[in-house]
Amino acid sequence: FLYSAYQNYFWKACMPGADGNLCKVCIGDSEVEGARVSSRCAASHNERYYGNMGALRCLVGNPSGRSFGDVAFLEHSNLLQNIKNLDISGWAKGYTPLGFELLCPDGTRAAVTEWAGCNLGPIPPSAVMTRPVTVTKIYDFLMKSQESLGSKLDSEFQLFQSWKYGESDLLFKDTTQYLVHASHMSYQEILGKSFFQLAESVFNCTPAGKVKFLVLS
Repeated sequence: FLYSAYQNYFWKACMPGADGNLCKVCIGDSEVEGARVSSRCAASHNERYYGNMGALRCLVGNPSGRSFGDVAFLEHSNLLQNIKNLDISGWAKGYTPLGFELLCPDGTRAAVTEWAGCNLGPIPPSAVMTRPVTVTKIYDFLMKSQESLGSKLDSEFQLFQSWKYGESDLLFKDTTQYLVHASHMSYQEILGKSFFQLAESVFNCTPAGKVKFLVLS
């Protein structure tokens, strides 16, 4: 239902991992025709419009000025730095935070720095998922990696910072501060009460209710 609602509302978009009109403006990762087609709309960094930085790239268009987007859905994490990276990376020149604005749920607009009072909802923490039989092994490995690599900026390998490798959010989000044990928590606790209630209301509503919601919003 939710996927159909997106398809019916947006006549074209780039939603990596989707298909049909939700992939119409995706561009893949290469100027080589075959490679570009095979990576187009991939739910990974093989699609240049993937993730928070990718959403910004889609909003401003590719370096040649094609495939502009009207609105981008992304997290506030590293938003100002990502806008700066548009120019640093050579993707798009001349963009500053003043060139963007937030669309608030009440119909008003706000500066990108006012995300605390203008947003679509809270961002739940990310989680590492694995099979029950390997939880202890994976947990020990990640905790040891965090202790030895997590906070050492001069380390050859960065656990949380992807900028060194020319991308963002490669292994973990660049805004990650530390990893915590969560296997004892329910997914309601991990997501948070407000996010869980919002998600529950979306997935439990009827198709007619979704259409009404989209029209009103």
